[in-house]
Amino acid sequence: MKKRIFIWIIFVYLVLNMFNTFFLTTKALNQYIVPFNTTFSSFFFSFFADIAVLSILLLIGILIFRKEKRVAYYLIFLSLVLNIAIIAIQYYNKSYKIAFSIFNFSLLKSPTGGFGSNVFLDWVYELFLYFRIFNLLPFIVLLTLTIVFRKSFKTEKMVISWKKYACYFLALASFQITSYVYFQNSLEKNWNFSSEYAQYGCQHAGVYNYYISEIVFHIDNRNIGSKSENAQTAYEKLEPYNKNKAEYTNFIDHKTYSNQDRQSGILSGYNVFVIQMESMMSFAFEHTYNGIEVTPYFNKRFEDPNCFYFDNVHTNVGIGNTSDAEFTFFTGLVPTGDMTVVWEYDTYDFDLPNLGNHLQKNGYTSYSYNPTDEVFYNHKVVHEGLYRMNQFMGLDTYVKLYPKKEYPDNYLKYWIRDNYILKWAVENAKAASGPSFSFVETITPHNPFPDFSKEYSDYEIVDFDLGFENYQLQNYLSQVHYDDKLLNRFLDEATDPNSPFYMGEKTLFILYGDHGNALKKASYEKLLGKKLTDLEYRNLLLKIPMIFYDPSGEIRKTISEEDASSIFTSVRSLSDLYRTLTNLLGFRGNEKIFGVNMFSTEPSFTYDSKNNDVICDDFMYCKKNQDYSLFPPHYQIDLQLADQMVEYRRRNDLYLNTLIYQSPRRKNKT
Repeated sequence: MKKRIFIWIIFVYLVLNMFNTFFLTTKALNQYIVPFNTTFSSFFFSFFADIAVLSILLLIGILIFRKEKRVAYYLIFLSLVLNIAIIAIQYYNKSYKIAFSIFNFSLLKSPTGGFGSNVFLDWVYELFLYFRIFNLLPFIVLLTLTIVFRKSFKTEKMVISWKKYACYFLALASFQITSYVYFQNSLEKNWNFSSEYAQYGCQHAGVYNYYISEIVFHIDNRNIGSKSENAQTAYEKLEPYNKNKAEYTNFIDHKTYSNQDRQSGILSGYNVFVIQMESMMSFAFEHTYNGIEVTPYFNKRFEDPNCFYFDNVHTNVGIGNTSDAEFTFFTGLVPTGDMTVVWEYDTYDFDLPNLGNHLQKNGYTSYSYNPTDEVFYNHKVVHEGLYRMNQFMGLDTYVKLYPKKEYPDNYLKYWIRDNYILKWAVENAKAASGPSFSFVETITPHNPFPDFSKEYSDYEIVDFDLGFENYQLQNYLSQVHYDDKLLNRFLDEATDPNSPFYMGEKTLFILYGDHGNALKKASYEKLLGKKLTDLEYRNLLLKIPMIFYDPSGEIRKTISEEDASSIFTSVRSLSDLYRTLTNLLGFRGNEKIFGVNMFSTEPSFTYDSKNNDVICDDFMYCKKNQDYSLFPPHYQIDLQLADQMVEYRRRNDLYLNTLIYQSPRRKNKT
């Protein structure tokens, strides 16, 4: 081996770095992505394209350094860079459930909001807990071989034939280009959706090859609208799905429905108080684990006939997570998955029909709140500009009113505590003239779900018997358990006539989770005591709680005796909120509305913006991969019906992309 140590160095460099790419393209090695079906062509082109990239990088090292030991040092450093990049992309996969693209880098415009140090420590744990350190194997093996056999390298410079090396470069580069052309043609033919172009590229053009196209050549593979389209024509293509009509036919059950029903306008003039609950998920509600109720206070409140719980609601968020949930709430549209609308709005000049316009027309004073910096996810600009809120307020404004030195109990580390931001919102709402609208976002539970027992005197660490390896889920459930008490204490005060925070009987409270968390499947299997299929796991991560609380009892009067239960089990999504709320308040406009009234019996469907999963009452279906395609697995699916659901997504994405990316750029940003 000593005589051939340099050959072994090259072999290890190529083989192990090549193997690392499978951590981004296969389900067996990355549970956070949904791969496309692998064909012989896709495997062939991607595999040899990555070999070509690694070989070109090797040739560059030989041409520059010439001596074996120096080239070995170069390959060690190069492998370290590639290995760290693979690990970083895996963290991205976990957080956003989608392949990384540099065109999603607008995420980095947001400050960390105080989460950065906690997340970094969590990443260090995960290097060992989830065996991500295994991705450093190419670097470790190369380093070890070089140290052990450092005296076996030849000391003379390698003889280089420039013609031969030029031929090598041309041959390898031509295969790279051929593979990339194959990918682009296949993408256009087989996957005409806005998101997941990066995942498709990794599997069809090769991981290293694809990211070279983005990072080095800045090739944009996003499907951001055909030049032959404009926003108006793309909007009109959504007409078959428009439910803002006196009469329309639902394509799922083929029955006729109307935008006017028994609940239209029954809460006209009511105050509205919305709480978007950070990372809240349905599996924690109405359930007991290890003999412990996670949300005992909400479970008790659901017995109130005026509190309505929707236990089959799915989030539609993409990489924007919390900001995407806001977008869907205010517009009724579903984000494309790969776009951070809040930062696109900072760059492009576009407008959308939204709830804020209706609030202004109907004399509401509207406020929105977030407990961290006002520039976080461009909150102030988007809420006051796009969503037409009268005022957005966050940590910057709150600190001026309640300095941290004088009011330390009002803060949780870098954020406003949930109970204090809620009371602040109530004070402002009560001071408003006329009806008020309040939109408040809570901060807990938030990834990486630390232990808050030192921050809250009444915080309880609840033992769900999950073991240390599942500490994140353990901490998450403890935070949900605490927020259950905190939020219900707030609702008690806001509905108590003897409380200074009484909002009045004519106030509608809406609480919903914005998105799920990204914790591993094994943690949930431990908690639930059963194995989960991939679709079951993805469905669990998408399901969020949705609560309407109407102390006045007006909604209850419209519920028929056969629907007397306060628990609604039909499939619903965040996009149905817009239709339901505008209907209850009696708002009318000419915009297209695509959701259903959540209190009706009308069937609906939803989909995951990050994957091609569509969900309705009877099935969950994934078109992109036959191995993970259907739940329940033996259901006789109507593919034509599923295709109609998928087509809605395609048209929704087309409209948003043409509206945003073809609009003029802003010239006078404030």
